[in-house]
Amino acid sequence: MYVSAIYNMDTTGSAGSAGSAGSAARISLSNEEIIILTEDFAKDYMKKYDDSHSFEHAMRVKNMATTLAISENLNEEQIFIIQLAALTHDINDSKYSNNNDDTQENVLRGFFDNLIDDKSILENIIDIACNVSLSLELAKTSSSPKSIELDCVKDADRIDSLGAIGISRYFTYGIVNKQSNISSIIDNIENRTNILMNNINTDMGKKISTDKYRIIRMFIEDYRNTMLYQELS
Repeated sequence: MYVSAIYNMDTTGSAGSAGSAGSAARISLSNEEIIILTEDFAKDYMKKYDDSHSFEHAMRVKNMATTLAISENLNEEQIFIIQLAALTHDINDSKYSNNNDDTQENVLRGFFDNLIDDKSILENIIDIACNVSLSLELAKTSSSPKSIELDCVKDADRIDSLGAIGISRYFTYGIVNKQSNISSIIDNIENRTNILMNNINTDMGKKISTDKYRIIRMFIEDYRNTMLYQELS
């Protein structure tokens, strides 16, 4: 599948960066080219984030969401939408933005408007990316209707909060942003992952998350047993 995009043309007629300023021509880009451009955008945007919500996190979510999509027998267009939404689901995340920042939707629309001509695909990408948050789901403030594409991205994001990677992300975020002590981070890991496990949607996502949740439980139990021995000594 190919999607039309607007690229600026310089005086020699070569393609410049995506945008609508100056003399622009509409050309066709492959899915792979659009994904590469989106990866570049996400990598640059997320360099100001800490490692708990880094570009590497976005790439893991993209790859896991793709795996889940394939397990659900989704088609090429659906997988394309999932990959772009996964890459951008933390762009302008409220945890890292201030009240003066633009909304996530507007930031994504500003990037994708000149890149994707198919409005249905565009709206699906933005809708999914802006509604991945578990907090939104629990607060029932998500504006997106349930869909398998959204489920794949949600599950992938939640799986990245489990296992060894998940533990490292909790500690990074807790220390860098909350100045939390170890005990409070452990409590947060336990509470958050218990909630996560009740909000996994796809069959493969449930299997993968169950395996990774065991690692979380072993870690918490080992920590608390160690602390108990320390108190008894």
